[in-house]
Formats: sequence, structure tokens, C-alpha cells
Amino acid sequence: MNSAECDGNLFCTKEFRTISLEITNQEGNPIVLDDFYTFYDSRKKFEYELNDIQKRQGIYPVLTDAEMDEVEKEGTTLIFVGEKDGRNIVEHQMVIGHDCCHVILIEGESKIVIEG
Repeated sequence: MNSAECDGNLFCTKEFRTISLEITNQEGNPIVLDDFYTFYDSRKKFEYELNDIQKRQGIYPVLTDAEMDEVEKEGTTLIFVGEKDGRNIVEHQMVIGHDCCHVILIEGESKIVIEG
């Protein structure tokens, strides 16, 4: 991100936001992945740790406010990859930007349904 795009006098909430992806099967049951990560530009990869309870919910972080400086304000295309049993079962594209305070989802679904 170009920090110059944002006014240094901007007042932001202290809320910490996360763009997440909810993954379910056709029956609405959560898909539990073995591993997942988000990447862009083949050189930048974001990985997050979840506990077993979080994994069972089928809701995975794609990008957080901690990485806001990594995306353009107008949006950067990111790919969420989910792995199960040694193969990619999810490759989901999202455009994520920011409003100088928090990450925001600009384009793409925040909930997807897959076979499984």
C-alpha cells in the first residue's frame, strides 16, 4: 500500500477486522481444511493459525488489518487456497482493499459452497 494515500490525521476505530471466507458443502455443513493460505503475486503468502474449534466452523481468515499495508487502497487481487487430503480443493479469488483504517472486501464472495 502507499501510505501517502491516507491522511495521517485520520481517526480510526481500534477494532481489528478480518476478511474471512466461509466454506460449506451443499448441505450447509462446514468444510474442514487441512491447510490454507492466501497469496498474491506469487511472491507474497499469508498464513494464519486456527485452533480445532475454529477449523470446525469452516470460516477461514483471508486477510487482516495487520496486512493492510500489503494491499492497494483501491484493491488487490488475492487468491485463497484451501487444501484437504493433500490436494487443493479451493482456489477462490477476492479483491481486497482498505479505507485507510481497515481492510475491506471490494469484490468476491465471502461464502462459497463446494462439493465434499
